[in-house]
Amino acid sequence: MTRAGVAPVLAGLLLVSGCTGGGVTCSAVGWSNELVVEFADEWPAVEGGVTIECEPTCYTGVLVDPDAATVDPADGEAAGALLDMSTPDSVVVRVLGPDGTPLTEVDADLEWRRVGGSEECGGPHEASVVVPAP
Repeated sequence: MTRAGVAPVLAGLLLVSGCTGGGVTCSAVGWSNELVVEFADEWPAVEGGVTIECEPTCYTGVLVDPDAATVDPADGEAAGALLDMSTPDSVVVRVLGPDGTPLTEVDADLEWRRVGGSEECGGPHEASVVVPAP
């Protein structure tokens, strides 16, 4: 390579290396935020499902698929939903009976807390809702 060809390559390398400027370099990966739904101690076993609604639309409306799983609050189990990178301000949580009828509904404001990553780069958050006994 001639000197004339080396100069543009070196200039390009200097420009690219200067992009970080000695500051924080964040990876270009995403994460998922989790909403955890817990049940008050007085809950009987739930054999239906748990759904959530939020605006804008959450990742999925179903926390527990009634056909695939049973949430048993009496055993202290919690249901969890991954909401991609969204952090809605509030959600509506519905607990459904085996026939799909709502047993209870909770409209909850959420307080998100960081559980990974950093302030500069972002990272996963978690919020929880406790469903009182019916």
